[in-house]
Amino acid sequence: MIKDLRMEEILNQLGIDKRIIDLSFGVIRPFDEFSSWEYYGAIDGNDKSGFPYPPLFIPIIIDYNSTPIADGIIKHWFTDRVMSFGFMDFGNSFQLGESSINQNQYIEALFFEQFTNQHRSIINNEVLDKAKELGLSENQLTVFKNLTDKKQHNTECYLPSFISDPPLNCIQTENSYKGAHPSNNEILIERNLNNASFFEIFQKEWIGYESPKDSFSWFKKKPNFKPAEYIPEWLKPETNKHQLFDKYVSNNEYDKAWLTINGPGFTPKEVGERLQQLKAYSSDATYHLWADFWCKKYGDMDTFIFI
Repeated sequence: MIKDLRMEEILNQLGIDKRIIDLSFGVIRPFDEFSSWEYYGAIDGNDKSGFPYPPLFIPIIIDYNSTPIADGIIKHWFTDRVMSFGFMDFGNSFQLGESSINQNQYIEALFFEQFTNQHRSIINNEVLDKAKELGLSENQLTVFKNLTDKKQHNTECYLPSFISDPPLNCIQTENSYKGAHPSNNEILIERNLNNASFFEIFQKEWIGYESPKDSFSWFKKKPNFKPAEYIPEWLKPETNKHQLFDKYVSNNEYDKAWLTINGPGFTPKEVGERLQQLKAYSSDATYHLWADFWCKKYGDMDTFIFI
């Protein structure tokens, strides 16, 4: 399988664990031959389908069947947010949830899912060999096995590394979360809205959008989720996002400009033009590489609007 050297350089400069880089290129292959997961860093895997995604997300593995879904890196340039890992559903308004806080969690969660689903929670030589490729020990597999035996707790959220520092997808109360992601399906972390993008807000009612209308009724549903006390301008439904981006650039508020283009109202071409514009205000070589990589793949598409 041929590597995309641009992608390799980006991942290396971001300090991504070699195991995850090898996973992206299909050097490490934890999935069986019937799996629909593909390795995004391989040229024949990521150039065959024209599915753009918001540039805050760097896919590692992607499933192009039907509407794409992907696992990957959440990276917010121009902000002070720490990189984490998430799951993007292209068919659900590019909804992006945080599934892992750090790289070790990402590896553990990925293999735990394969261990329970693909390998039926059986520790054998094949499983041991695949675990070894990912730097996982036999003791860790024993923890996996013990966890799968507890039917009510059979998720990665109960792995020791997740319990000590849980990602937002494993959180049930706001006070137990230390990270920077803004929401999951049930909880909004209002203190994180100032560094949040539209695609990271699970319930749009939290940011002032109307409740979805019931498909069997002409009447509006009562809001299920109370709007946040303070909603940043770039998240509000009524703002002109193009004008807002220009305003933020003029005011040297590049973090807000970045968050604005990772939201609705732009074609990929318009996003690409603004990614290139922001290069003038960043000395981060990795951002320049990523902007060019993204624009080369999706920057000419103008028949599609993000939301």
